[in-house]
Amino acid sequence: MLSILIPTYNFDCSKLCKDLHSQAMKLGVDFEIRVYDDFSTKKFDENKLLGSLNNVIYKELPRNYGRSAVRNLMVDEALGRYLIFLDCDGEIASTNFLSIYNKFRDDADVICGGRIYPEKDKIKKRHFLHWIYGNKRESRCNRSNAKSFMTNNFMIKKDVFLSTRFDESMIGYGHEDTAFGIELKKKGYKFKVIKNPIIHIGLYDANDFIRNTRNSIDNLVMIVDQKYNMEDFFDIKLVKTYFIINKLGLGMFCAFCFRLISPSIEKNLQSKYPNLCLLDIYKLGYYSMVYRNRKANR
Repeated sequence: MLSILIPTYNFDCSKLCKDLHSQAMKLGVDFEIRVYDDFSTKKFDENKLLGSLNNVIYKELPRNYGRSAVRNLMVDEALGRYLIFLDCDGEIASTNFLSIYNKFRDDADVICGGRIYPEKDKIKKRHFLHWIYGNKRESRCNRSNAKSFMTNNFMIKKDVFLSTRFDESMIGYGHEDTAFGIELKKKGYKFKVIKNPIIHIGLYDANDFIRNTRNSIDNLVMIVDQKYNMEDFFDIKLVKTYFIINKLGLGMFCAFCFRLISPSIEKNLQSKYPNLCLLDIYKLGYYSMVYRNRKANR
């Protein structure tokens, strides 16, 4: 049986669910689609109506579980042997999305489908930073040799998921997928990247994108410091770069520079022409500051 799991928060995912339901009916396999609303502050009637579809379970949770815990809950309640996780702010890119996953389902323990982004002329100006970052950086994870792991679009066997689960101690946005992927790889599970992307339509404006970036780095520093060796995260360029800089004795200098130049960089990132090189400098500086603050406060 196939379980399609879509946690949602403040987003209308009805079209995504209906498209998946139509494909699943044509595929002719036993399936369920679970849509769990994680205590949204904005409700959508379209989402509530999804429960009227055959094999669709729609739930509104009584409290906010968070990105990790809601996924763990959905797996605990899922009936399928094969699980497909999708973010609520995605859009199906092909009419054979589910059949492609079904074709490759036994080729590896984890199958990653990747993500793409809408055409530029469909993007609002306030979303341009997120759009250009996604096209230039995140879409690299669609390549067959990708080392990164993202939870927006992947298939996993239920027993494999239950051997690891998401770390519920991670709060807010970012890198719960990184930790999950590293744990799976350390246990020797096989990954396969296929060309079966979802279109990421839920873009953040520049201010939210910057805030989420900082939150994700907070999480990254926390999990590296508490549970892993920094070398375990060398697939992430930011971590490896900081490791080198710190070895050279420049970590404190980098943190100091961040405090001086971060307002100017943020101004650029919020402009019509955001520079991704400046974003890289911003992320490295913020990582340095958070890492050194965490060490100092022990």
